[in-house]
Amino acid sequence: MNLQQQYLEAMGIETWQRRDRSGEVLEPIVVEAVVVADSIVPSIVDTPTSIPSAVSVQTAKKVAVDVTSMDWNSLCGTVTSCTQCALHQSSHQRLFGAGAQQATWMIIGGPPSQAELQQGVPFVDVAGQLLNAMLAAIGLKRHQVYLTNLLKCRLEARVPSTEEAASCEPYLLRQIELVQPSVMLVMGVEAARHLLNSDATTIDALRGPSHSLPGSAIPLVVTYHPADLLRSPADKRKAWQDLQQAQALVTQAV
Repeated sequence: MNLQQQYLEAMGIETWQRRDRSGEVLEPIVVEAVVVADSIVPSIVDTPTSIPSAVSVQTAKKVAVDVTSMDWNSLCGTVTSCTQCALHQSSHQRLFGAGAQQATWMIIGGPPSQAELQQGVPFVDVAGQLLNAMLAAIGLKRHQVYLTNLLKCRLEARVPSTEEAASCEPYLLRQIELVQPSVMLVMGVEAARHLLNSDATTIDALRGPSHSLPGSAIPLVVTYHPADLLRSPADKRKAWQDLQQAQALVTQAV
């Protein structure tokens, strides 16, 4: 079994090997979704984007900030002190992002979980391990991509409001401008519907053709969040198709 097959099985994708007449093993073929193999999934090692500790969220004043010319450090400090929506009153932690600041792939999730805020990086714990396996199946490691979220603050078991998403959107758009990825992989229906200004309520309604943000030529592929795949393993095969689609777009951009 080659390395790609191991990671496909770690994703929960079963494969069988096709052989030619001489008996030589050809490329693996995906056949169906199976249970994730935790023993193959690598651990998470991430270095979060540094966030200045001197900024006081509680004392920051609410002002409209122009982020269009900010570098990474300035943008990170602005996110840390943000009071643009009411979430800052209950969430005194911010999740900015992690990974390669100049990356071919940019992966965007929805509102951060408490575990993500505590660890300071997106996509952690079992969901993060599954993402590691998904990336490894297409020959990538976490440190080679840039990971971030639609929102920078924690939500308590609800979907983000239009105002909350709009308040964080300039930060995310500036991150995209700084990274300049070849493809954006948006994971989860909440992040996808807000970025695409869609009324869709399911991820399948947004999957399929690649999208793009207004004024941007960077292709955007929508797929399942790893946490959703853990709850619905049968969707892992479709997530693999989305990864292949994104990989093809990267190849075309080269």
